[in-house]
Amino acid sequence: MKIDGKKELTPVVFGDSAVKILHLSVPEKNRLCYNAHWHERMELSFVRSGSMRLILEDKEYVIPCGSLGIIPPEKTHAAFSGDNGVEYYTIMFHVTSFYNSCFATEKHLKPIVNLRNDFIPMTNDAEIIHTVSSIIKEQLDADEYSSLTIIGRIYILLGLLCRKCLSFETPLECQSEDFTIIFDYIANHYRNKISSAEISAKFGYCEAYFCRRFKAITGLTPMNYINILRLEKAKSLLMNGNTKISFVSAKCGFNSASYFSKLYKKHFGIAPKDYCVSNHSNGVKN
Repeated sequence: MKIDGKKELTPVVFGDSAVKILHLSVPEKNRLCYNAHWHERMELSFVRSGSMRLILEDKEYVIPCGSLGIIPPEKTHAAFSGDNGVEYYTIMFHVTSFYNSCFATEKHLKPIVNLRNDFIPMTNDAEIIHTVSSIIKEQLDADEYSSLTIIGRIYILLGLLCRKCLSFETPLECQSEDFTIIFDYIANHYRNKISSAEISAKFGYCEAYFCRRFKAITGLTPMNYINILRLEKAKSLLMNGNTKISFVSAKCGFNSASYFSKLYKKHFGIAPKDYCVSNHSNGVKN
């Protein structure tokens, strides 16, 4: 489950190839490799010796020697060493760093970032492992051309992962069909105190899954979507002559007029009080 408090805040410094590779070892058994966290980048853990217990969302997977753990963007994950410890390489990169003008970006890469495609958590496919090993070797034997070579091999790796390791691949239009009732619910209840936890529970979804699906369909988190809807409704009220900011903010579901004003200015580029003045000066009908 993706929890805001577990988002990784320490920035990762990438090299010329936009790829970071770490070599790590935890020789003791059942020791923490890293705490639960999530981030927007993709992460791959190649176990060179021993084994790793990967906690991905709410499930645990054992990644044996010679296998690859696959961590897609925005999935909470933690890891522990196995019974014989673990030595592993972590390859990390932002999929967005590999966007280009080719249609393949729209068809294959953006769905990963938008959480419309998901992957199985582990693979020992020979072709994938060979490509991962070649990326690691290129990093270890680096010369002035290695960054370009690594970039090329990341494209190959992404192609292989999409070809062999997708666990689901759902078109946007199919995903949105069963969310129509949720959009209707939000449209009828945006004035109330509602949250992603409350909505997901009401419609029988795990909150983490619900938030991923919602963002894949709309491009927004549930609360961003709700707040934008509230702001649009507030703009309509202001256009129709409701100039009392406290009334408009409360009418549209905001508990704080100052918070409403802050969001309004950020979204529309003008404070609500200034918008009222502008409308009156331009002769907008009250």
